[in-house]
Amino acid sequence: MNYINIPGSANEFFVLFHGTGGNEYSLLSIVGDIDPAASVISFLGNVGSGSNRRFFAPLQDGQLAREDFDHRVDQFLTLWDELKPENAKVTFVGYSNGANFVLGLLEKAVDIADNIVLMHPSNLGYTFKKGSKSRVLITTGATDTLSLPSDVLQLSKQLSEDSPTTKLELLDGGHEVGNEEVAKIINFLDYDTPE
Repeated sequence: MNYINIPGSANEFFVLFHGTGGNEYSLLSIVGDIDPAASVISFLGNVGSGSNRRFFAPLQDGQLAREDFDHRVDQFLTLWDELKPENAKVTFVGYSNGANFVLGLLEKAVDIADNIVLMHPSNLGYTFKKGSKSRVLITTGATDTLSLPSDVLQLSKQLSEDSPTTKLELLDGGHEVGNEEVAKIINFLDYDTPE
C-alpha cells in the first residue's frame, strides 16, 4: 500500500485513510487545522483508481466481501508493524471508506492507536474484541444518505461495549466534512481550538 510520510516536530502522529475517490492528500488539511506540527502518514487505497479508489473491494449486496476485506486488513497490519512510531501518541483518522477500513483494523488490533476518529463510517457487521483502551470518536451527518445516522448510532453502541470511551457526534449536514466537524475532532483530541 502506497503512502506519504510527513515528519513533524511534535510527538503526535496522525495516520490517515481517505474516502472513496480520495487520495493520500485528501485529509491533510484536517490535520493541519488540528496540529500543523504533527507527523503524518497518509495511505492511498489500492483498490480501483480515480473516483473509484478505495481500501477494499466494493460491497456485495450491501455486505463486505469478507475474504478480500480481511486479506487487506492483514496486509496493512503487517506493514504497520514496520511503520508504527515508538513513544508517540498515535491518532488514526478515517473518512467514509477509510473509516470502514479502520473499523476492520480495530476488529483485529483493538489498541492499534491511542485515538481513533471515524468520520461517516458505515455499520457493516463488524465484530470487536473487548478491552480496547483506544478513545474513539464517531461522526455522522443528520442528513447523511451514505452513512445513515441510525446505523451509525447502532455502530457507536456496539463499539462502546468494547471501547468504553467511544463518543458519537451527530452533526448538521450530509456526508461531507465541514468546519463544525473539525472543531468537534479538535475538542475530542483535547487541542485548543484555533482562533
